[in-house]
Amino acid sequence: MPVVNNASEVINKRKNKRASFASRIGMIALIAFIVYAVIVIIQTEVEMNEQQAVLEDLKEQITAATQENDEYERILGGEDENAYMEMIAIEQYGYAYPNEKRFYIKESTSSDVISSSEESDE
Repeated sequence: MPVVNNASEVINKRKNKRASFASRIGMIALIAFIVYAVIVIIQTEVEMNEQQAVLEDLKEQITAATQENDEYERILGGEDENAYMEMIAIEQYGYAYPNEKRFYIKESTSSDVISSSEESDE
């Protein structure tokens, strides 16, 4: 019966090789999955940090807009609404009172200085 014994040993060796190969494949798959999971977790953390920074920026913008809105409500809700509108009309739109004369300072450039000096020489 040594032939049967040798045959069963060969079969057992083949099964062990297959089991060993399958366990190696399984181990490689498990390691690959773990590496993939770690990479996904890191990417998610990075994205969360970026989104947190965007959220903080948006909160700051909301705070600034709220303060500006409160200021507008204070101005428009108060008794000085006409004074505010008058100030905006004069400063931003260049309106003037009737019979008001406006004088504007013209900044001279080097070409203006040269041309005025040439006129005085003639």
